[in-house]
Amino acid sequence: MTDWKNKKVTILGLGRSGLAAAQYLAARGAQVFVSDSARPDAERQAQAAEIEALGCRVELGGHSDAAVSFGSFVLTSPGIPPHSEVIQKALAQGKEVISDVELAWRETKAPILAITGTNGKSTTCALLSYMLERTGRVAPACGNIGVPILSQLDKKPDFLVAEVSSYQLEYTANFAPKVAIWLNLTPDHVDWHQGMENYRKAKQKMFANQQHSDYAVLNMDDPVVRTQLTRSEIFPFSTDMSLDNMVQAAFVSNDFLAYRIRARNRLVCAVDELQILGRHNVENALAAISCCAVLDLQPQEIETYIKEFKGLEHRLEFVATIDNVPYYNDSKATNPESAIKAIQSFPDKKIVLIAGGRDKATPLDEFVSAVRNHVAAVILLGEAKERFEKALREGGFNDVHIVGSLEEAVDLGGKLKLGPVVLSPACASFDMFKDFENRGRVFKDIVRARLDKMAPSVQS
Repeated sequence: MTDWKNKKVTILGLGRSGLAAAQYLAARGAQVFVSDSARPDAERQAQAAEIEALGCRVELGGHSDAAVSFGSFVLTSPGIPPHSEVIQKALAQGKEVISDVELAWRETKAPILAITGTNGKSTTCALLSYMLERTGRVAPACGNIGVPILSQLDKKPDFLVAEVSSYQLEYTANFAPKVAIWLNLTPDHVDWHQGMENYRKAKQKMFANQQHSDYAVLNMDDPVVRTQLTRSEIFPFSTDMSLDNMVQAAFVSNDFLAYRIRARNRLVCAVDELQILGRHNVENALAAISCCAVLDLQPQEIETYIKEFKGLEHRLEFVATIDNVPYYNDSKATNPESAIKAIQSFPDKKIVLIAGGRDKATPLDEFVSAVRNHVAAVILLGEAKERFEKALREGGFNDVHIVGSLEEAVDLGGKLKLGPVVLSPACASFDMFKDFENRGRVFKDIVRARLDKMAPSVQS
């Protein structure tokens, strides 16, 4: 650990990670200047007062030259892109700019188990943390999942199970997780990274500093991920490919999850014994199994705890059944690829899909194809509704309904009675909601309010 006494640090951004970083550094005697560009509303002012009480200097409403110049290095919020003016100013002054993930790696001896990918990070992170902690290990889920990694260092963890975004990886230099799990790569955050190639390179930074004693858990079903080069030991997993030639691997065999390590095969459980729905969650489960195998969990522990895990809020979360219509909250699906995975999670029935929000302008061809094959009707709302409707109709799908609110969407979905109603927006939430969590909770509140109004005879 660094001796932080009287060292100067600039922190850009007063979100969760910035607040945790300020608390961590101030407690160790560092001089901290926190700069946030957001308007000084009541929430930001309360946060500012909290860290000012720790002796930190705070500015709101913009990044001043004084803030940029203050620190010996800059710790930035992952939301600030590299091409932004404040980052460019810091780099022009020769400042090192890093993320909280990089700082945590420098500060802890606990092995970091890092999970990245366009989709599935949070579920895999939570699942792996759950399995490890059920064995008695201290292995908090942290990072991009919503719990700042720096806030977990004082817990003396056995492992840090960290969801790591491309934003955080962009601002790493030496980060080298003990196990690096890469789930998939599809177009997302392209504007932030200024191109798909930069997005891919950011993900690949997770492997750049790994050593031969480390592990790379790679999804062989993803055409980009399976080509990743690394000096660390590769533990592959696949739902589709034969991995019989691999000394170690995780795979599906006759609808059973299984893995091989030290040339010995182990069955885990049947696919339908998982409490998390969809093929994408089979991939997530295989990734977690791979990591647990590397860490020498007992086969019985892996089987028991993976079957216990019930999933995360806002990820194909069952809410209620009303008048024989089940409702699912998949608000975390903020891009078309995530929504496709949700749509395909109901292979034996067609669904009523609620989609729309703030458009990420990503291609919709595969989304339209999935809708044609798996969806009975689509209910659209939000800023993206016109583009989505146009794409669907041009793709030959015409059972499209436009509504003005999420409440209208829930009501209409129930009235149609064409199948399970699934909120899987394929868009960001910021046009109508604070974030995807807010959107998901509003959806659940609406569904539960409808449930309360119905007679007991139609509730379940």
